Amino acid sequence: MVEGLVAGRGKPLGLRIREAIVEAMLLLYNRGLINLHGGNASALLVLPDGTRLVYITPRGLEKNKLSSTTIAVMDVKGHVYWGEPSSEHPLHLEVYRRMSNVRAIVHSHNPLSVAVVESGGTLNLRLLGVEAEYYMGHCVSMVPPIKPGTVELARRVASALEECPLVVLRGHGAVAVGFSSDPVKALFEAVDRLEVLEDIARSSLLAR
Repeated sequence: MVEGLVAGRGKPLGLRIREAIVEAMLLLYNRGLINLHGGNASALLVLPDGTRLVYITPRGLEKNKLSSTTIAVMDVKGHVYWGEPSSEHPLHLEVYRRMSNVRAIVHSHNPLSVAVVESGGTLNLRLLGVEAEYYMGHCVSMVPPIKPGTVELARRVASALEECPLVVLRGHGAVAVGFSSDPVKALFEAVDRLEVLEDIARSSLLAR
C-alpha cells in the first residue's frame, strides 16, 4: 500500500489519514451535514521525495460503508494509485495545485446554510463573534450554481478559497479547507469550519 512508504509513530501516517477521512465523513453524516451519498473529503500527504499524495473518499459508496481500505489514493497530477476517487476529485486537485498551504478539503451539504442563502437571507458571522473570527476570519465566499464535478466548478471554488477558507456553493453545499501541517488535524479543522457555518446559519434564521 502507498502509506507504507511513510513511517510514523504507531500506525503509518497514510493509514491514519484513511481512518480520519472515514471518521470525518461519519461525523458529518451523524450531524446532518451530508446524506449517505453526499459530500466528500480529502487530505494531502507530501512524501520525502516530494510526491504529493491525495487520499480521497471513493466514488459512489455510501458513507456508512466507508473503511480505511475504500479510501482512494492519487497524486495531484491525477494518477490513481488505489481505488476510484470521488467524482469531485477535480475540485480537490485544483485546490491543492493552487494552494500549497492546504492540507485537507471537505465538502458537505449544509442544509441550513443553503436554505439561508437561497431564501435571500444573510449568513451573519457577527452572531458567533469569536468562533467566526477563529474559524473563518469573518470571511465566507460564495460560488454560483455550477454543475458538480466540472472543471469550471473546480476553478471557481479554488479561486474563492484563495480569498476565504470556506465557500458556500449556491443551491448545493459548502467547501472548507484545513491548513494544519498534520493532514489529520487539517481534516478536522475543515470539519470544524463547516459545523460553525451551520451554527451561523441557524443563528441567522433565529435572528430574523
